[in-house]
Amino acid sequence: MAIAAKNIFRGDRSVWVVIIFLSIISLIEVYSSLGKAAYDHGWSVTWTMFRHLRIVLVSYLIMIGISHLRIKWFYKLSRPGYLLCFVLMGVMIVMSFYGHMSDSASGHAANRWLDNIPLIGQFQPSEIAKYVLLVYLARQLTKYRDSLKDKETFKRLMIPVLLIAGMIFPENFSTAALVFVACVVLMFLAGVNRRYLFTTVGVILGAVTLFLIVCVVFDLELFRSSTWVNRIDEWWSDDKDQPTQTNMAKIAIASGGLTGAGPGNTVQGRFLNESHTDFIYSVIIEEMGGFVGVLILLAYLFFFIRCMIISKNCSSLFGQLLVLGLGFVIFLQAMINMSVATGYFPVTGQTLPLVSYGGTSYVLTCTAIGIILAVSHKNKIDKLKLESGEDDEPEPEPQTGTTNESNN
Repeated sequence: MAIAAKNIFRGDRSVWVVIIFLSIISLIEVYSSLGKAAYDHGWSVTWTMFRHLRIVLVSYLIMIGISHLRIKWFYKLSRPGYLLCFVLMGVMIVMSFYGHMSDSASGHAANRWLDNIPLIGQFQPSEIAKYVLLVYLARQLTKYRDSLKDKETFKRLMIPVLLIAGMIFPENFSTAALVFVACVVLMFLAGVNRRYLFTTVGVILGAVTLFLIVCVVFDLELFRSSTWVNRIDEWWSDDKDQPTQTNMAKIAIASGGLTGAGPGNTVQGRFLNESHTDFIYSVIIEEMGGFVGVLILLAYLFFFIRCMIISKNCSSLFGQLLVLGLGFVIFLQAMINMSVATGYFPVTGQTLPLVSYGGTSYVLTCTAIGIILAVSHKNKIDKLKLESGEDDEPEPEPQTGTTNESNN
């Protein structure tokens, strides 16, 4: 039995412990926090909870399946995956344009989802693009590993990042910023020319800041600019008497104390619009206390530390970058979500990985972790081969450092 379980649940055991811990918290707290959302949308709490349980189980099956793949497949599939994401984001831009045109009278613009997909229902393309872009970037960094200081190589690396982030930006600023930051960090760690990298980051920051200033000064509604500005204003305001989501989240955290009121006993959570997704961390602390809140924070930190260890032990550069990129974006998203709940960051709409209710986000987070587990399993195999004197498996990526190679 133990051998069978070991063969099924491959990869770093510590990562599995973190995943299972966060999933247990998710099942408890999603059920506890669904009340308001169910009332607002006319859902059945029981049906919605079973849907979440089904998503968790499916995500685990996908994660286990991905963990059994060899990492060369991630390298090979990254380019068609990038092209698919490019097409999906293009479809979203077209749908968003027509949504803005058709719904301008009511003020309701097109959302971030593709609906009525057979066997799936709906999904969020930006979530797919977030992880696929990091896998593709790891591929490109490996491919041009010998020419990372060159200007032409930098263009080949940065242009695909800017294309996808730019396509996400109109409808989901926080996800665009999240994936851009993760890609910049990965390029920095890989050794890309820092002068080019910092100059590009500075230009992007300046352009976004100027865009928001123009929208405020001239009272323009471009994309979702008014939403972004209002969220920043709300976060910046010192008025603690306003019934904002941030203030109610803070009250929930404060009322939880060290031990909390117990699962199912949330009060403030019933006033939070997204208590089961964006603000679930506040409900967790209100019900389970600050002690569990700190444990969750440490769980994400421990997860990222394990990712760094897995990356360090990997013999393949592609595997190293893959684990660092995927591990960092999951960790960063968790830090952003908890910072929003505690009032240290403006509302972003980012879920808490492996905890918040959700379909696309949960499935793709588990898919990314499955890749991390696959690399971890490869490390174990490589170690056994090294100890037995067998040759190590060659890296799946081509080795090239020329800048005059065709741009793939």
